[in-house]
Amino acid sequence: MVWFKRFIYFVLILLALIGLALAYVGLFVNPNDFKDELKQVAMEKANVRLRLEGDISWSFFPWLGLELENIGVAIGSDAEIVQFDRAEFGLAIMPLLEQTIQVDKVNLVNLKAHLHKNAQGEGNWQLQLPPSSKADANTAAVKGSSNVSSSAEETAQSSQMKIPDIHLEELRIENAQIVYRDEQTQQRIEADLDIQLQDVQWDQAWPMVMEASVTQSDLQGNQPLKMEASVNSQLTVFPERESLLLDALVVQAKVSGESIPASPLEAKLSAVSVAMDLPQENLLIDGLALSSMGLNLDAKIQAFEVLSNPQFAATLSVGTFNPRTLLNALQVPLPDMADATALTKASANVALEGSLDEVTIQPISIALDDTKIEANAVLSLAPLRWDVSIAGANLDLDRYLPEPVDTEVEAVTTNTAESPQAQANTAATDLIPVELIRGLNGHVGLIFDDIKVKNLTIDQLALDTTQSNGVVSIAPLQASLYQGKVSSQLRLDVRGNTPKIEVVPSVSGVQVQPLLTDFMAMDKIAGETFLSGDLTSQGNSVDALMSSIQGDLLVEMKQGALVGANLTKSVCEGIASIRKETLNASQFGDDTPFETMRFPAHIVDGQISTPGLTMSSAGLQVTGDGTISLPTQSLNYQVNVGITGSQLDDACQVNETVSQLTFPVVCKGAFSDDPAGLCRPDLAGFGTLFTNLAKQEAAQKLAQEKAKLKAELKQKEADLKAELQAKREAEEARLKAELEAKREAEEERLKEKLKDKLKSLF
Repeated sequence: MVWFKRFIYFVLILLALIGLALAYVGLFVNPNDFKDELKQVAMEKANVRLRLEGDISWSFFPWLGLELENIGVAIGSDAEIVQFDRAEFGLAIMPLLEQTIQVDKVNLVNLKAHLHKNAQGEGNWQLQLPPSSKADANTAAVKGSSNVSSSAEETAQSSQMKIPDIHLEELRIENAQIVYRDEQTQQRIEADLDIQLQDVQWDQAWPMVMEASVTQSDLQGNQPLKMEASVNSQLTVFPERESLLLDALVVQAKVSGESIPASPLEAKLSAVSVAMDLPQENLLIDGLALSSMGLNLDAKIQAFEVLSNPQFAATLSVGTFNPRTLLNALQVPLPDMADATALTKASANVALEGSLDEVTIQPISIALDDTKIEANAVLSLAPLRWDVSIAGANLDLDRYLPEPVDTEVEAVTTNTAESPQAQANTAATDLIPVELIRGLNGHVGLIFDDIKVKNLTIDQLALDTTQSNGVVSIAPLQASLYQGKVSSQLRLDVRGNTPKIEVVPSVSGVQVQPLLTDFMAMDKIAGETFLSGDLTSQGNSVDALMSSIQGDLLVEMKQGALVGANLTKSVCEGIASIRKETLNASQFGDDTPFETMRFPAHIVDGQISTPGLTMSSAGLQVTGDGTISLPTQSLNYQVNVGITGSQLDDACQVNETVSQLTFPVVCKGAFSDDPAGLCRPDLAGFGTLFTNLAKQEAAQKLAQEKAKLKAELKQKEADLKAELQAKREAEEARLKAELEAKREAEEERLKEKLKDKLKSLF
C-alpha cells in the first residue's frame, strides 16, 4: 500500500534530517541556550507547551548522539500529556552517505502519558492550532487541493523510490506508563509497558520483547480488570512487498478481576508464523496454539481480503480435556448428574471456511465421554439460517440427567419439606425454551445409534426437522426400539403464549413390557404392540402436557399377557367366595396370557377411556371399560371375564350355565402399586350374578316341573281315553255279539217256526 511506503519514507527522512541537524548543532550551537526559543516556537506554531528542565547534550562523529532529560509536553493550557525522564538517540554519520540509516540506540526512560477524552469525544491530544498556524494550514490545504490531479503521478513515483536501508541496534522503552480516561464510555485504562527491539534491519528477522501490564476499571477505579502479558517473537518487515512476518510468536498472559470466574486466568498463545500481506489484505497464521485451564487448542487460519471482502479458511483441533473441571474452574454451576464420571472427557476437530455471508463447517468431529458425533453444517449469516447434518452413536443421556427419585420419597419430601414458594418456583420452571425456539430458523437432519434417555433404549433414531418462525416440524421421526419400529410426525408451535404439540404416532411390533418397564417402571402388560392415532397437547411443563393430552388411538396387542394379574384366578376367587369354599390359589399362574387384545382409546385431558376393549385367550373372553389417568398415573378399570372353568381346583368347577356368564373384575390403583393386588373380583357383582343365576335355575326347575306335570296329566288323559275307548269298543263288540247271537237265535227260531208251519201244512 502507498501509505505504508510513504510512512516508511517519512520516518527515514525524518531520522536523516534529525541526524544532519544534530551534526550542525553539535559543532556550532549549545542547545541549552535555545530552550526558551524552542518553547516559544512550539507554543506559537503548534500550541504545544514544552517543559525542558534537564540538560540537552549530544555527541558527533562517528555517532550523532542526543540526550534529553526531564521533559514534558502539554497541549495549550491543559495538563501535560507526555513526560519522560530521559531520551537517548544515536545516529551513525558515514552510512548516511550511502543512503543507509544506522541507529545505535533509541531509549526512552520512564515515559508517562496522560490521555483523556471528554464527554463530547474530544481528546486532550488533539492540537488546537493558533490563528496564524490555522491560516498556514488552510493555505497548505488549498495548495494540496490544486495538486489532486497529480496524485496518481506521485503515487507512481513513490512506488519507484528506493527505501533506504536501516539498521537499528536497539530500541528500548523502559517503564512506560500510560493512563487513558474516557468519559463517554466511563472507562479508565492504565498500562505499564517495557518494549525492546534489537538488530532491526529490513528483510531480516529481529527479536522483539514486550512486557505489559494493563488495568481497566471505571473512572473511580472500581471493578478493576488487570492483565499482565509478555510477548516474544522474531519480527521481519519487508518494506518493498509491504508485508511483515512474525516467527516463533509466544504470548503469555494472566488476567485477574472480580468479573473473571477463574481469576487469575492464565493463558499461553503461540504461533509458528503470522504473515501479513498489506496489498493483498491477506493474513496467514500457521501453528497457532492456545493453552489455558487444561484446554489446548491448535489451529491454522488463512484469511484473504480481510479489509475489503473477508474470506477465511481454518482448521481447529481441541485436544482431550475435562469439561467438568473447566466449568468448575469458570464457576459455571453444573446440574445434578446421575453419573459423576459424565462430562469428564471431550475433544473436537473442526474445519471451516466462508465469508461474511456464509460459513461452511465441514467436517465436525466431536467426542464427549463415550459418545462420537460427526456433523456438517452450512450457516447463512444474512439472514441467519442453518442446514445441519448430524450422525452419532452411543449416547447415554441418563448419565447427564439427575438421579431418578423414588416416587414415594419424592411425594413425602414435596409435601413436608418444600415451602409453597419453592413449589411455585418448581412449577414455574419451563420445560420448553420458548424464546430460543422462536429464534430458530433452519434445518437439521439426525441419525443416531444406541441412545438411552429416561432409561429407554433406542437402537436407532432418525429425524428430519425444520425450524421457522416459532414452529418446529419433525417429519418423519423414525426409531427402532424394543424389537419394533416407530414412524411418527411431530409439530411444536410456540408462536402463542402456550406451546402446542401435535403428534401423529405410528407404532409397529414394539414389545411394550420392556419399554414400559424401562420408562416408568410399569410391567403390568406385555405383548407385541401396534398403534396409530392422532394426539395434541399444550403446556410448558410435564404436568401441563400430561393433563392436556387430547386425541384418539387404536391399539392392538398380540401374543401378550396381563402381567401380575391372573383374571382366571380372580374369577375363581369370586366363585369360591360365593360358594363359601376354599380355593387353592397356588395352582394358578401370576399372569393372564392372551392371543390378541384390541381397544380404541379416547383421551380427554390426559384421561384415557377404552370402550370396546376385547381380549381373547384360551379359556377366557374379556371385555372392559374404564379410565387410565396419565396426570395421576393411576387407573380405575373394570373387565368382564367369561370363563369356561378351571380344572385346577374343585372350588372353581363351573357348569354350562356358569360358563356362559361374564364375571366383573376391578383393577384400581396407582401404576406403582403391587400388580398382584391391583386387580380383584367384584364380590358384589359376583353375588348379583349368582343370585340372578339362582333365580334363573329356580324358574327353570319350576318350568320343568310344570312341563313334567302337564306331560303326566296329558299321558293320564290319553291313557284314560284309551281305556274308555277300549271299554267302549269291548261293550260295542259284546253288544254286537249279543245282538248277532239274538239275531241268529231269532233267525233259528223263525226258521223253526217256519218249519213247523210248513209241517202243519203238509
